[in-house]
Amino acid sequence: MKIRVLGCHGSQLPYHNTTSFLIEKNILIDAGTVTPVLTMEEQLRIDYIFVTHTHLDHVRDIMFLADNLYYAKRERPLIVCSSRGIIENIRRHLFNNIIWPDFSKIPSAKAPLIKFEILTPGRKKILGDWQVRAMGVHHTVETMGYMMESKDKAVLFLGDTGPTEDVWKVARTVKGLRAIFVETSLPGSMQGIADKTGHLTPVTLAAELKKLKDAKPEIYLYHMKSQYAEAIRREIAAIGDKKIRIIEDGQVIRI
Repeated sequence: MKIRVLGCHGSQLPYHNTTSFLIEKNILIDAGTVTPVLTMEEQLRIDYIFVTHTHLDHVRDIMFLADNLYYAKRERPLIVCSSRGIIENIRRHLFNNIIWPDFSKIPSAKAPLIKFEILTPGRKKILGDWQVRAMGVHHTVETMGYMMESKDKAVLFLGDTGPTEDVWKVARTVKGLRAIFVETSLPGSMQGIADKTGHLTPVTLAAELKKLKDAKPEIYLYHMKSQYAEAIRREIAAIGDKKIRIIEDGQVIRI
């Protein structure tokens, strides 16, 4: 299982891209940063985007990717997957012919560039060798995490989240869970705003990881607000868990 980190930051600055993970060659988890990083040839290979939530740092490049694929004369549709509420918000607020052209009706309603697929939380979707399961987490807007399973290996991608429960219950039961990608946006000194905005700090991250109990996957941290990166790194180091790693843009992780 190859995971390429296209972007992993909670704020955008030079050399700090917003969230998107490319799995193998054709599956994206979120699309905060896609088109500035991938070549046109690589963009044409993408078949699915699994959206965690509709904040711009996670969906912005769906619009630019759609535009690129249309003018490259791609014939097969790009499938954008998420819960019903998230899909409705993408359609209403992004592909609405005001913010961006509605590529779910271009070039025609019968043969659109983008197709939206609604996922039922908790139910597995089969994609070739992959099984994908959406699960709700706690954020300021409706947000999904995704359990990706293939060939007896599983990886969990949490979208933006504060303390949550159900996803950890599932994680404890999944055999072959090798890795969890989880946010840690702010340092402990900003716990109040982290709680208000539905994000984790190193303190709340440590409490969340205890919910895994006997499960021992690798933990990959992302979504740090770049201005507070050094403080977050010091606090993560103080936890003393060797399985916790902070990822960087451009990194390739093999599971």
